[in-house]
Amino acid sequence: MQSRLEYLFECYVQRNCSSVEEEELMGLLAQSENREEVQKLLVSIIENTDSETKMPEETAASMLKNILQKDKVPVVDLKGEKTVFMSWKRVAAAVVILFISGAAYLVVSRQNKGKVMASTEVPGKQTTKILPGGNHATLTLADGSTIELDSVQNGNIQRGNATITKQGGLLVYDESSQQAKAGTAVVYNTLTTPRGGQYKLILADGSKVWLNASSSLRFPTAFTGKERNVELKGEAYFEVAKNKGKPFHVNVNGMQVEVLGTHFNVNGYSDENSIKTSLLEGSVRIKRGRVSALLKPGQQGILENNNDLNIKKVNMDDVIAWKNGLFQFDGAGIKTIMQEIGRWYNVEIVYSGKVPERSFVGKISRDAALPDVLKILELSNVKFNVVGRKIIVQ
Repeated sequence: MQSRLEYLFECYVQRNCSSVEEEELMGLLAQSENREEVQKLLVSIIENTDSETKMPEETAASMLKNILQKDKVPVVDLKGEKTVFMSWKRVAAAVVILFISGAAYLVVSRQNKGKVMASTEVPGKQTTKILPGGNHATLTLADGSTIELDSVQNGNIQRGNATITKQGGLLVYDESSQQAKAGTAVVYNTLTTPRGGQYKLILADGSKVWLNASSSLRFPTAFTGKERNVELKGEAYFEVAKNKGKPFHVNVNGMQVEVLGTHFNVNGYSDENSIKTSLLEGSVRIKRGRVSALLKPGQQGILENNNDLNIKKVNMDDVIAWKNGLFQFDGAGIKTIMQEIGRWYNVEIVYSGKVPERSFVGKISRDAALPDVLKILELSNVKFNVVGRKIIVQ
């Protein structure tokens, strides 16, 4: 006699489940007492399904994601904009690994071959536990004194005429400081995140800034002049409060971004060869010397070190994935990805031999353990050896 689990599973494979039946199935799949039956069902599918039988990638990914999320493990979302068909056998085999091991953690799409896989192996011989980054930052005041925000309790921090409030990983400057009289000396503070750190800041004018790892923002405690000026090193996402009479300027590596009120991201790390300004909403002008351009929403301006400027359309979800707690790759190369990983996990990246070109597609939680992230990349024939806080890419 067919069990309820078997009936629902077959309905799901055939894509005939109602939303209620799908929810019931996911609940049954998550119950440990059903693991043996699920394994048998999956093995049966592998043995009896024609290798040419296909199903949409996002359907397979959705199934695995639901199973994994029940166990609260990090998941890679496959992109759903395009329906890429692949063999159901591969998905079934992946799920078998998931249930047999009880510790599978990912689904990954390889752009170059379109495979979906699951894995539990941990690369390298890791003895030092490397944790993902978090809300870590240092506030440097105008007099040069510093406040390690990790060691400060939530609540008000009174410094001079500025009232600052700490709320977890958020620092808020009191808007009342905006009432400072014109002509008053401008007082600057600097918020700095280490490798493996991030922080959110609300400036005295109400503008919001998300600061990525290994970055800093120098800003006035009150905007009393005709312009609002801040200085950025590294990467930050801005949601600027509108004020037509007081333009907002972000200065980064000799380049200036001029806005009135908009949402945009600036990536200006000194160890990269360009400054990338990506516009989500409104308009911004980027300029350095004689080079200048006005960006429209959805565009990214890439200003090279030699002052060449290129403007292109980009996926803004990819650009601000870091702000939303994700690594998100859409054809990114291994060196680009390893730069992000190095900053977020505070590890040194070393390359051994010639690293082959690979393109990666997918999303990974920035809360994922480092071995999990590396294993995703190993699926594309790149090997890693982790020694202390060093990752050797082979």
